Amino acid sequence: MVRPDEPAAFREGLRAHLAAWAGPDDRRGAREVGLTVLVYVAALTSSSLGLERLGGAASPAAKVGWGLATAPALVLLALTQVRAFLVHHDLCHQSLFRARRLNLVLAPLLGTLASTSSFVWRREHDRHHRDSNNLDRSQDGQTGAWTVEQYLHAKPHHRALYWFINQRPVLFGLVPPLYFLGFMRAAARWYENVLFLAFVAALYLTGTLPAFLVALGPATLFGFLLFHAQHTGPALVRHRTAEYDFVENGLRGSTLLVTPRVPLLSRVLDWCLYGVEFHHVHHLHLGIPAWRQRACHEAGAVFFDGVPRITLGGALEATRLTLYDEASGRLVGFTEAHLNPRLRAT
Repeated sequence: MVRPDEPAAFREGLRAHLAAWAGPDDRRGAREVGLTVLVYVAALTSSSLGLERLGGAASPAAKVGWGLATAPALVLLALTQVRAFLVHHDLCHQSLFRARRLNLVLAPLLGTLASTSSFVWRREHDRHHRDSNNLDRSQDGQTGAWTVEQYLHAKPHHRALYWFINQRPVLFGLVPPLYFLGFMRAAARWYENVLFLAFVAALYLTGTLPAFLVALGPATLFGFLLFHAQHTGPALVRHRTAEYDFVENGLRGSTLLVTPRVPLLSRVLDWCLYGVEFHHVHHLHLGIPAWRQRACHEAGAVFFDGVPRITLGGALEATRLTLYDEASGRLVGFTEAHLNPRLRAT
């Protein structure tokens, strides 16, 4: 449990600290939405112009030159698509603006920029927050890893399907576009699909559709990797319902993503990630917008010193962790589950 020496005082202090950072700020919300759209349009336009020049280049040297010139704009476009999704996430939680309706009206618009249905995301994401890391509740996604016992005792075809889906080329290569362009569109509300089709038509008519599609692949892959890093790591804990604790799940069931602190790169990355690195703050209080989460974490460092940390390199390494071993209280990979005699004997 969290701070067994003085749990009541710790929890009350944590609750008060989180409450002090919660609540929307209309002016800042408008700034975050407006700047996201502005940078998105600028990156989309510059990427499209670069791809057009690249396609029309006559010599190999010109192609290389335009390729190198266009690559940064495409990277920025992909990262801004990720940011659009993250701002959309705040809108779905109604933490950006005081007016509930304004959040709900803007959410599908920002979601469209990231090929996301706000209706589907709210439904699935509410379930995620309700059941996150609870081994007794059926879940999908990265917090729904099977236990070793569940995997080894599953029917062969169920085990084979789980193994296949959790192979890295499938989970991070095939699943993201299928999820955003397939499942999302099939389960979206009709007006969201009309809005998305109108957006795609506008991209086609303005010649910016190729750049959008080129950036969307890396954006969805990076988004999946981010979500995976938030909820997958060797130090994260999961519990059965009887032992489940909301505060402990927030503090030890999600990670703090530590990003490279290179002067220019870190400023760009911080802006695009929008504070989502401090995901433990979000799980502890849904009313704290992502742009405030870094400040909330830093001001309350005494509460968050035990939060599991993960780097981008560690996030890549954690993609092999696919099963939860209840005996050791940690996530393991398929190889360890098959080779470890103790795990095989469960």
